[in-house]
Amino acid sequence: MNSWPEDELTEIAESDDLHVAPFREDGETYGTPTRIWSVAVDGNLYVRAYNGQDSSWYQAAVRENAGRIEVAGMTKDVSFESVTDEALNGRIDEAYRAKYQGSQYLDSMISERARSSTIRVLPRDIFDRLKAGEPVPMDDPGYQKISEEVNRTIGLKRKLNTATDVDEIRHYVGEIIGEEVDESTKIFPPFHINVGKHTSVGRNVFINHACSFLDLGGITIEDEVMISSMVTITSEGHPVDVDRRKTLVPGEVVVERNAWIGAGATILPDVTIGENSVVAAGAVVTKDVPANTVVAGVPAEVVREL
Repeated sequence: MNSWPEDELTEIAESDDLHVAPFREDGETYGTPTRIWSVAVDGNLYVRAYNGQDSSWYQAAVRENAGRIEVAGMTKDVSFESVTDEALNGRIDEAYRAKYQGSQYLDSMISERARSSTIRVLPRDIFDRLKAGEPVPMDDPGYQKISEEVNRTIGLKRKLNTATDVDEIRHYVGEIIGEEVDESTKIFPPFHINVGKHTSVGRNVFINHACSFLDLGGITIEDEVMISSMVTITSEGHPVDVDRRKTLVPGEVVVERNAWIGAGATILPDVTIGENSVVAAGAVVTKDVPANTVVAGVPAEVVREL
């Protein structure tokens, strides 16, 4: 979970002019930004809807999970997270009382109706945007963060790909992807990955040597999956248009439970490999693979049902 820089959060918390506008699917915001009350608790920013869950901005925020705030002269892309914890809502009540003491609207903002619409507002960085499927041009101000993360991963890959113990290999893969790799999972080096923080690997997974993952758009490997040697999975692409070609276009790849990907296959962005399915060696997968099927060829097509 991303956190606010302390100085920014302090400035936002002291302000009384926060406006919020959730994004639509096309990346534009819904209507005119709505002015709302905000408080800071335990290093996080929280807002509530005066009309509770009937509020149109609240409904859009929950549905889209992303938007923009304008406050204290700043404009920030953010994500939204509903809050239901009663103890936390109690501390948020106290923060509202302290900040807005004497306001005629205070009772409404700590009412059960408003409490039901409590939202944590989180800063949204370039990785959140990519995971959400948002294209990012190379001149985007946040692009430097990708380079920094790639450099971190390069250092860890060097250790991973010289490791000789399976537990040590799992440890370094876990460091790269930011989650513990189950002891039932086996990964044979060399293993290549550009970033890692958008990859998730399930239980009893087998990944053979010389596989390559590009994961900025997100790669999910579910339980019991087998991936043969020299498989490429990319969740990133670029527009064909010459003027936009350096824009990074993410597309999540999901390999569902018990699928088997044959040697040298390539899985392109925005593809789901269905449960129990088989991708033949050398296939290039450009679209979803139905569950319980075998696909083969370039581009891959269903050749058999299981």
